[in-house]
Formats: sequence, C-alpha cells, structure tokens
Amino acid sequence: MAVSASQSAHHVAGLYRTDDFLAGRVASFITEGLTSGEQVIVLATASHWAAISERLAETGLAFRRAVTEGQLMLLDATEVLDGLTVDGHVSVDGFRAALTRFIVPATRQRVYGELVSLLAARGDLQTALAIEAVGHELAHILRIPLLCGYHLGGEQPLMPEAIRSIEVAHDRTWIEGTSEVHGDSLTADAVGAAARLHAVRFYESRESLARIVGKFLGEGFLAGLPAIVIATPEHRDAIKQSLSAHYFDISRLEAASDLIIVDAVDMLSRFMVDGMPDAARFTDAMIPLIELACRGRTDCVIRAYGEMVDVLWQAGQTAAAIRLEMLWNQLAQTHLFALLCGYSMGHFYKDVGQHEVRQQHTHLVSDSGQRVTLH
Repeated sequence: MAVSASQSAHHVAGLYRTDDFLAGRVASFITEGLTSGEQVIVLATASHWAAISERLAETGLAFRRAVTEGQLMLLDATEVLDGLTVDGHVSVDGFRAALTRFIVPATRQRVYGELVSLLAARGDLQTALAIEAVGHELAHILRIPLLCGYHLGGEQPLMPEAIRSIEVAHDRTWIEGTSEVHGDSLTADAVGAAARLHAVRFYESRESLARIVGKFLGEGFLAGLPAIVIATPEHRDAIKQSLSAHYFDISRLEAASDLIIVDAVDMLSRFMVDGMPDAARFTDAMIPLIELACRGRTDCVIRAYGEMVDVLWQAGQTAAAIRLEMLWNQLAQTHLFALLCGYSMGHFYKDVGQHEVRQQHTHLVSDSGQRVTLH
C-alpha cells in the first residue's frame, strides 16, 4: 500500500525551525512506512515524540497497536546518546554497533533519528557528521530510508557552512521555511492522479479486490482525503480488514466521517426506477454523502470506491450499469472525487462487455495497483 517510491536507500536531512513542522514531517514518514509494511524505528526526544504522536493520532493511524506489535519501535534519543557517551565523548563505533542491533538485513525497515540534532545542538557537529557517515553507509548497503532531523535554531544555531556540510552528507535535504529541496522530494505525491479520475478494476477474488481498494483509499488517507465506500457486505469487511492490516484506525476514521461505508444494494434502491438509474435521484442520494465527507471543506477531493455497477452487471442489468457509469461521470463535472469501480471477472465472457465498460473510465487498474490510461 506504499505511497512513496519502492523500498530504496534515501538518506534525508530535515532542517526545521519549529517542532510543529518537524512533527508533521516525521508523522508522514512514519505513516508511509507502517502503511507499506515496513518496521519503523524512531529515535526522538520525549517532547518530540509527544508532538509526533499527536499528529499520528490525527491521521487515523493505529500507531499504538503498531508499537504493541513491534512494528513501530520507539527509543529515547537522549538516553541513547547518553549510553553512547564515554568520558565525555560519543563513540561512533558504539553507534554503529547499536544501530546494527536494530537493523535486520532483508527486512523492510526505515529509521528516523535525532541523535545528530542533539550533537549539533551541543556544538559537536564533527561527531554528528561522523555518525551521519555511518548511517549513510548502512542506509545504502541495507537499502533503508533514513531521516535525520536538525534544529536550525536554539542556543547553537546552524551556520551556513554547517548546513552545507549536512547537505553534502545526505542524498536529500529539506529546510523549513524555504521551497528549497536538494535532491528529490521527501515523499511521493500521495494524491496520485488528479481529481475526477474514474478508474476500473476487473477483479478475480475478494482478496485481490480488497488489496487494490485498500491501497487506493490508503493513498487518499495519507494525503488527508476522505473516502466513501459503496460495496456489498462481504467486500466491505474485506476492505476494512485490508486497511486495518496497514494500521489505519477504522473506528477513528469512521467517527470523523473520513471513511463513510454504505451498502451497495441499499444505495441502488434509492435511485433505481423501472430497472434504470434515475439521474435526479442518483444526484440526491450521492451529494449528501459527499457533503458529509467534506464537512464544509473547500476544494475537498474524495476517494470513492463503488460496486453498484458490479451488482447491476452481475444481475444481467448491463444497460443500467453503463447508465450508472455515465451518471458518475456527470457528477464528476460538479464535484471533486477520484472514483474506483470494481467488476467481477467471473461475469464477463472473455472480453465481451469489457470494452463498453472501459469506454466509461479514464484508467484501468492493474494487479499491482498501477493505473493505465485508457483514453
């Protein structure tokens, strides 16, 4: 379900001025890792972890469960640094030995650390850079994302020459308060395709469908986008299980109306007239759901998954299904949403009917979750 690029070595320096900015960036870094199946190791001060955990809670991430299950490992940066200090000096070899105890080869992991920030704040930039060299080496050999935070202010503010040295020691650097980012951006675009995307997934099993839909919705949650799911009970449960397995807090998301789940058959009953979808009734049924998810937010983009068309297709009401696809496209002219539709492959004979369905969509979703442009 990863939103970021595939597992690879990224040694990133984050230069921050405010704890709030840092907390937001680190929370995103942690969320990306947990939702993509990576173990996340965090070495932060107690005050910073408190701020980060607040941000994580706001995202609807079940991070406390991740801690309990060992998928999110928390270490107090101050205590770790004290443990590495011998006769007033921090042991770089001790840092290497400590880090290798936690980093497991061939395991998908990522690390956020503040040891270097604490050292820099003490005026010991030389040791901080020596530790960075060790981290850089391990990040590239073991291919793990590594994010290091540096405070730009404080009693020992970083001078321009120090900042340049930090930039050289990393693959990428971001600096709070500037648009300057050296190297690629810290994260990939979680929103993905633009609003009004209308994609289709032809699925073969409940599990494969849940995986694709979970990834689609999860990408939206990471970008702060609410979601609407219109599905059968069997698929609703599978989608929720997929999201939960990637540490999304379903109860919190539903309580905040960031995740709205409704029954496909019940929703169809609200606007079907004489076996065909009625345009006015469809609009009257859908707009309240969209407004509930947006909660008055302007420029709100929703991620929606729907299988009402699949219910109609399986019932042999193919003309009604195509008509419903057209109504979704009309609604997209006035409301911002990215829509994924699911169709069971078992109800198509070879490619018969698929062409007509594809004509109503902008993208086809592959087994890996990649979107292929259709038009």
